[in-house]
Amino acid sequence: MVAALAAGLSRPDRIAVTTAVPDSVPDAPRLRPPRPGPTLAEGHSGVALLYAELSQSTPALRTAAHAHLSAALHELTTHHGIGLHDGVTSLAFAARMAQRHPPDYATLLKQLDERIIAGLRAVLRAEAARLDAGRAGVAMRTYDTISGVTGVGRYLLLSRDRHRKPLAEALSYLVRLVRPVRAHGADVPGWWVPTGPSGRQDARYPRGHLNLGAAHGICGPLALLALAHESGVRVPGQSEAIRQLVEHVLPYRLDGGRWPRVVGFDEFVAGAPASGCGPGATVTGWCYGTPGVARVLYLAGRALGEPEWRHTAIRALTDALSALTPRQVMEGSLCHGWAGLLQTAWRMADETADACLAGLLPRLARSLVDAYDSGFPFGFSYDRPALTSGQPMAPHRTGFLEGAAGIALALHTYGTGRKPLCPWDAALLLG
Repeated sequence: MVAALAAGLSRPDRIAVTTAVPDSVPDAPRLRPPRPGPTLAEGHSGVALLYAELSQSTPALRTAAHAHLSAALHELTTHHGIGLHDGVTSLAFAARMAQRHPPDYATLLKQLDERIIAGLRAVLRAEAARLDAGRAGVAMRTYDTISGVTGVGRYLLLSRDRHRKPLAEALSYLVRLVRPVRAHGADVPGWWVPTGPSGRQDARYPRGHLNLGAAHGICGPLALLALAHESGVRVPGQSEAIRQLVEHVLPYRLDGGRWPRVVGFDEFVAGAPASGCGPGATVTGWCYGTPGVARVLYLAGRALGEPEWRHTAIRALTDALSALTPRQVMEGSLCHGWAGLLQTAWRMADETADACLAGLLPRLARSLVDAYDSGFPFGFSYDRPALTSGQPMAPHRTGFLEGAAGIALALHTYGTGRKPLCPWDAALLLG
């Protein structure tokens, strides 16, 4: 199946045509199909990751990786931000994964890195000014894995010797973000978001929320702080920040052991258990919910030598996946679906040698195999509604985070039984 998916994704021009045709959006109203631009999430950079990995054992596929990198570069504009999944860092990450020898893509990476670091420092200056002025409330996309400082920091960690200074600046910002700020007459962590989870005002969260997810929430920064600590890149207050974040996350497990997507401002201030109320309040995926949170807690425990955190993480993930029903998983992707569960569980099973976790892997893989349909342009259809708008998503998707390329990568890991030869799942902060 991986070979079939790779064959269908190899030509950038075919992807552009297929995702643009009316059949890609058969039932109105649907969200428009994603344009295959330069991003990891939906675009050519994400597809290039698939061929970067596969070409490790099949060198002829480097041609496809290069074709998608070229297409991504062609689509890159000055309007793209610096985000790992939706900006300039997407292309840099993909090129770094496709690199076999230091001269490969060296000029491109030098140019992209200069743009990324300049953009990162602009964000950090703006955030320092905000915090110095005592203005509480941060936008998720400023700090998160997808668009913000965390994702960029994970990219810089890949080349930590070359980028140690800007990486340390990013880590210092995340450490500062853990410190309390004053909002609505109460002390809350600096990662308090004054809006709802969609980034807009939300009647369910009239005074904002604290986001626990790996994609848009504080578990992304926690993962980066832990991975950097383990790699020997440390800044003042880093260990303490890791501990404080774990202490914030652990108490909010709901009955049944699951973590909610978010904690409301009032719940946090009252010290009340998270209610988990509202549509999409609890999901089971990498982006939100127990699998992503559990992996991050495990990384934190590994970094600071805390076996209890690691044990809690293994047990939480095992319980969540054991109780999982097909109705709880909306589709196949890395972000929200079976592929993300498979890659997360595989990483944990591989590192822990936990027999229960290993025993759950075949079922996760089978769910993807059963969903595959050779009649679809890219093997899978995506019928889930968007969490923010409720509109159905465009069904034919090619990308890394929300499409066929990411599914193929997770199946490749499972099928080969070995860690990725290029660390593509660093983009998910799984390692």
